[in-house]
Amino acid sequence: MAAPPGTPGASPAYPPMFPGAVPGMPSPWDAERQKQIDRTRTGILLLLIGTLIGWAPIIQIIGSLLLLIGAVLVILGRKAFGPLHSRYVVLSIVIAIVGFVVTFFAGLVIGFSFVSASLPGGAPTQAALQAALTNSLIVALIGTVIAGIASVLFTFALQDKMGRMLLLAGYGASIAVQVVLFVILTPLIPSTVAAMFPGGTFDQNAAIVAAASFQAKAAVWAYLSVIPALLFALADYFVWTRIKKGEIPAPSTPPGMATTPAPIQPR
Repeated sequence: MAAPPGTPGASPAYPPMFPGAVPGMPSPWDAERQKQIDRTRTGILLLLIGTLIGWAPIIQIIGSLLLLIGAVLVILGRKAFGPLHSRYVVLSIVIAIVGFVVTFFAGLVIGFSFVSASLPGGAPTQAALQAALTNSLIVALIGTVIAGIASVLFTFALQDKMGRMLLLAGYGASIAVQVVLFVILTPLIPSTVAAMFPGGTFDQNAAIVAAASFQAKAAVWAYLSVIPALLFALADYFVWTRIKKGEIPAPSTPPGMATTPAPIQPR
């Protein structure tokens, strides 16, 4: 019979090996955890790039695609960074979905109100057009508020103090940009709509020209979106750097691994 651990001549006591582990090789749990870390690091990098270019009108589609891919990778790798980060990511997704649903149905309501206010001949009224443009600006502001909360929560648990300050600053800046757009563009709506009704009658060609002019003015002020984009991108860079340096996630014990006390040395 083998001597009990801790007695002279007994074999040293080792902690139980995680099932499937091979001596000298990473265990399946370690490999899966590293895969999640790599996914999150790559996802954060894609979020960084997508945020930097996502505000630019010409390459906005590319930026949105990178943001989507990066978000999926972060979602897949969330468990390696602890339950708090995992909960924040799930909550962020829920808020983003709610924001999308709210803005989508608000857009439908605006569209239906526009149609219902149209003249019997099919031409819209000035009041309907003016209300539709104003409500569109309001919906954009509400959508920014909701989407900003989701953006802050998505990496909040991974940030240090400076990173969290950048996230909150980016959120505040994004709302400020939409408020500026609302304040500047709202007074332009009456004259824009009036230009669509030369002589008091709706003219499709005049409406196209007036709408293009309104969009051009909005696009100029929309370049202010680069400010929150830079703040969010910088916060992503800080997280990516922390992961790359190994600051996060903290070392963890495989599930089911019991901590074995050190063997008692004979006196």
